[in-house]
Amino acid sequence: MINVDNEIKNALKAKDAVALAAYRALKTKVMVKLTEAGRESGKALTEEEMVACAKREIKERQESNEYLPAEDPKRTENEGIIAILEGLLPEQLSPEAMEEAIQQVFSKVKPEGPKDIGKVMGALRAVEGLDMGVASARVKALLAAKG
Repeated sequence: MINVDNEIKNALKAKDAVALAAYRALKTKVMVKLTEAGRESGKALTEEEMVACAKREIKERQESNEYLPAEDPKRTENEGIIAILEGLLPEQLSPEAMEEAIQQVFSKVKPEGPKDIGKVMGALRAVEGLDMGVASARVKALLAAKG
């Protein structure tokens, strides 16, 4: 698990402004998450919660870049921060591995149609490294074909 405070110190020592901004943004998300959960700041987040914080920051930066012109320096900074934070995320499954995981869940759950999407997605949550957005679209397509 990543120690955000150590990463901030390392970025300060290296005088890496982009890494410093990335880790400070992540630390802010972590502190907000701790506050929302009503925990003391000394109590660490789980690995899943830390990944969720990093994903949320990445998504916000990507959405911000949609509205910034290509030559805007803030856009370049956001792209650097996104790259650093994506390096912290667990490796994503390949499309082939994702398809195999979905087929395994389908064989276990045996969905009958679109009404069973909750069962399928619930079972897919246990698969590590699965991009739930992409998996959801694929599951919906498969269930629509069945229904």
